[in-house]
Amino acid sequence: MNITNIFVLIFALVLILLVTERYHRSVAALIGALLTILFGVEYGLFHLPNILNEIIDLIDVNTILLAVGVMILAEAITRTGFFEFIGLWLAKLAGSSFRRVSIILIVLTVFITAFVTTITAMVIMGALTISLARRFKADPSWAIIYEAVMTNVGGLMFMISSIPNMIVAAHLNLEFIEFTKISLPLTLILALASLPYIYPTVGRTGEPVKIAEANPWTVIEDKHMFYRAMIVFVSAITLFVVRDFIGVPLGLIAIGCAIGMLALGTREPESIFSSIDWGTIFFLTAFYVIVGGLEKSGVLALLASGVSLISTLNAAIFPAVNMWICAATSSIVDNIPVTMILIPVMDYVSKLAHIPLRTLGWSMIFGANLGGSITPIGSPASIIAIGILRREGKPVGWGEWLKRCLPLVSIQLLLASFYILFALGA
Repeated sequence: MNITNIFVLIFALVLILLVTERYHRSVAALIGALLTILFGVEYGLFHLPNILNEIIDLIDVNTILLAVGVMILAEAITRTGFFEFIGLWLAKLAGSSFRRVSIILIVLTVFITAFVTTITAMVIMGALTISLARRFKADPSWAIIYEAVMTNVGGLMFMISSIPNMIVAAHLNLEFIEFTKISLPLTLILALASLPYIYPTVGRTGEPVKIAEANPWTVIEDKHMFYRAMIVFVSAITLFVVRDFIGVPLGLIAIGCAIGMLALGTREPESIFSSIDWGTIFFLTAFYVIVGGLEKSGVLALLASGVSLISTLNAAIFPAVNMWICAATSSIVDNIPVTMILIPVMDYVSKLAHIPLRTLGWSMIFGANLGGSITPIGSPASIIAIGILRREGKPVGWGEWLKRCLPLVSIQLLLASFYILFALGA
């Protein structure tokens, strides 16, 4: 068996483990990375005297540091009660209608996800929605489901809003401001376009309730800690924005601000560390090794040659087609491996079909983020939303999810397709 077939089998094994969830995704990736190293040494892709340096060269350290730093910042700011504070404050403004409250919470979900992981955003918004629904004696089911869908829209907003964004931005050397100029308008378009579809569905039940007496400050346990954490968080965002001028790597900014947050904004660093999604960090690191093995063994070149044949049929619309492929794949497989595998493939396709690499990169970002909402297992936020509703005695099955969410996600993907073809000049 030749080296290409060996590495195809390794990748197939990793995909099977990811889809079947036989192991946690980080363990599946680590198994794949170990096999990549063992067979890489056997077939001469890696050389033992230098193997650690060769493996480190495969890993994008800047992206790893950025992910860790952003997770620490997000976890610390979440613990201050900031997002619950904003949610209660907006709910008070909404008045006595649970429908209006639901719409505000769904829109708020988009903006929260811009700064924290989809998992954190869904946990926060799910708990807040359940609490308010009980006040109104209303059914929160579709408010929570649509919040899960909109976490993936919010994941498009900034470079730091999702792992696929960080991976692609690092590969294309996109700056924070440059990324935001393209991603923010689309995020707002998708959010606004989704509301006419969502509005008739949510909050149809429930009783008028006055929640003016609810005091948002009750969720802030330590105001001094709250203010210090906010100062560090705002400073981090400011540094991300001006990074173009100071020339410091984003990963270093994120880690530096995370250390500042731990020093000034929290008294429980061990608790923060234990709450970080280290599984994603290990997964991301291990998958860089797997992708490096696939590239060294020639698997990605073969895949790229096949994809390039499709792109040459109509290069003008291929970026949009690529987005739909990413979206469909991300509805079943985690969007991180989908993005990491397609990045080097798109490098080849860009050269062979003469399609701008940045346009292909944006198509991957849009598809990888939005595709997770297609199925109830496509993103962690969807899985958490279903779990919340199951605990509330309101289970949602595949049929009901697809009936409600597939049309909405299709609208979002169509709008993103037009955005790629016209606004990005593909």
